[in-house]
Amino acid sequence: MKTSVKTFICAFALATASFTAQAADKEAKKASTFGTGIYATKTGKINVLIDKANSDSKTTLLLRNAEGSIVYRETISKDYQKFGRTLNLDAMEPGKYKLDIISGNEIQTKTFELAEQKVERILTVN
Repeated sequence: MKTSVKTFICAFALATASFTAQAADKEAKKASTFGTGIYATKTGKINVLIDKANSDSKTTLLLRNAEGSIVYRETISKDYQKFGRTLNLDAMEPGKYKLDIISGNEIQTKTFELAEQKVERILTVN
């Protein structure tokens, strides 16, 4: 009987500690106020999709080159909770870029690199 009581007390203590740790983890992870979907297309463009939880603040898209200079900026009204934009990168120089999506006090950043497409030469000898 004493063994059963000790086992029950140990199991209860372990379950309580586990529950407390899970609650602390949930508090540490703040919920994002907006979600993003960023992906490249086959034609060399980038699609940016934004879904905000609320319409409390405007959203800004900033595209920076490797030196940190802003090469594209757009501000979206706070009235839009869902928004999509296709960025055409044809005229941009090869190199590394950073896309910042800013809404309220939150920033989500994605990086990508543009490279020259190598053209393969074919030699035919007759």
